[in-house]
Amino acid sequence: MSNKLLAPDGWLVLGLPWPEQTQDGWGECAVAIAPTMIPRDLVSKSAGIALDLATGLARDPKDGPGKAVFFSDVTLWLDKQGKDWADFGADYETVIDELVGAPVPQLYMTLVQKAHAILCDASRDGVRLYYPGGDVEHVTPQVRADVHAAITTSLERDWPPYIQGLIDRGAFQTR
Repeated sequence: MSNKLLAPDGWLVLGLPWPEQTQDGWGECAVAIAPTMIPRDLVSKSAGIALDLATGLARDPKDGPGKAVFFSDVTLWLDKQGKDWADFGADYETVIDELVGAPVPQLYMTLVQKAHAILCDASRDGVRLYYPGGDVEHVTPQVRADVHAAITTSLERDWPPYIQGLIDRGAFQTR
């Protein structure tokens, strides 16, 4: 079996709506997929573009955020190139919905609401978080990098046993 299944070059992390029910401030609100594991004939051209861009960013030491690429990272990268999803004939919400519904291995993730907000933020200047007491936090690039690092660590820990479990149950075939 290929080590790339258990330890892919990177993941595309998609933000889901914040759940109505949480536990101690944590909610299941993201899903990770490994773009290199997804045959492009299983997804639309637009979703394939998203997967290819995420793969490129995961491997790019200069412009990439590391192995855990948020969908918002791809959107921000497109913006830096003077492009957006419409330039590819894609609607980003449709692409996210398609990837979440694709018949591919997906690891659901539980995050705190702050990490979820950062995961979903594609603003050029970083999101501002407003707290009940009136405090406002402007998320810096370092805080975003810290969330990337934490999610990467979680994926490096949780992905291999998840995929091995799929293989052991016969739910995922290796070639």
